[in-house]
Amino acid sequence: MHTEVWSRENKIATFKTDFCTNYPEGTQKKPELWKHCCLMHDMFFWAGGSKTDRSEADLKLRNCVADTGSFYQARIIYLAVRAGSYSPIKYPKMKWNNGWDKRPDFQSLSLKDIDIVEDEIFSGYDFIPLELKSSFIHQLRSRLD
Repeated sequence: MHTEVWSRENKIATFKTDFCTNYPEGTQKKPELWKHCCLMHDMFFWAGGSKTDRSEADLKLRNCVADTGSFYQARIIYLAVRAGSYSPIKYPKMKWNNGWDKRPDFQSLSLKDIDIVEDEIFSGYDFIPLELKSSFIHQLRSRLD
């Protein structure tokens, strides 16, 4: 169930990332090989959404890392983020839906929510490539179909 009133009363916090939390962002020869995958995953965690959206974000992370040819790393990263979802310890800025204040953890995003996310992500964040921002917003909007 969407709560449009909630969306109008709240703003999304500044996006922050630590990329591949406590894990390498690539290999020794290519130290940033899957860094963009972790960045996108952090963006999904920031925006939030339903439990299904959370599971899909983790699968997208796994598939993105695997697409770099790092199949073993993809599996480890995927298992780590899935295990983290069951941990009773949640770091506020690393949990699902961390961009919103006082929002239910697994509430689907409404069109208005996605507009808020889009306005924020396109307001700066020069370290995020434009293609990644556009893909992120497109994927959020595809949830509404």
